[in-house]
Amino acid sequence: MPIINEAEENLIKQYKSMRLGNCETCKDCHKHIENLSKPVSAWCIGKYFYDNPQRILFVGKNARNNPGTNESDFCNAFQEARKLWNTSWPYWSYTRDITRTIFGDNCIEHIAFTNIVKCNDSPTKDTTSSLVKTNCILNLRVLRNELEIIRPTHIIFYTAKNYDDYIASVFDDYKPLDSYDNYKLIGRRKMPWQRASAVLGNQSFHVLRVGHPQFKKKDSFVSEISDWIKAN
Repeated sequence: MPIINEAEENLIKQYKSMRLGNCETCKDCHKHIENLSKPVSAWCIGKYFYDNPQRILFVGKNARNNPGTNESDFCNAFQEARKLWNTSWPYWSYTRDITRTIFGDNCIEHIAFTNIVKCNDSPTKDTTSSLVKTNCILNLRVLRNELEIIRPTHIIFYTAKNYDDYIASVFDDYKPLDSYDNYKLIGRRKMPWQRASAVLGNQSFHVLRVGHPQFKKKDSFVSEISDWIKAN
């Protein structure tokens, strides 16, 4: 097994205890959704993550294909994320620049990164069905369980509005601070922008739900999100 840190090892143990990829909930998704991938682990919990007063977790929609190495019934993507981190794709490069703005360098080990849904049925775009969203987020509660281990202070969802019906249910308490239709101008594009406060158990979180980085003006995207982190 690739070398991973203790926090990532704890996630692997959690996925195995949940029987991620082989439990009845996962089987239900694979029974009804054609070409559904294996579940993919979180991307990373950086080795410096817990050294930071601001522990920032980025949350994407879902991973593409089957990245990483096989770990029983799911994919272990921790090492793959460290390879992808330096690619030019906005998903990675914009996050890299936010990391540099906040921490002074762009090392992935400062942040944590995961996806709200663990499987995909398309190699190019998010076509996640309501069944998969409901099973993964609400029934199996994978993200909720990840949050209990990761313990971020700040959560940034790159999900636009497509998961708003599900995000609040991840937490014990969720209070939006902006309207559903609130947005920011990122270059010439309107990007969904909703701040929230959330609680899970004895943990509280600053939450920001924005759009996916793709097709957004990089400087503006990085600046707006970095400013929100600094202000909170």
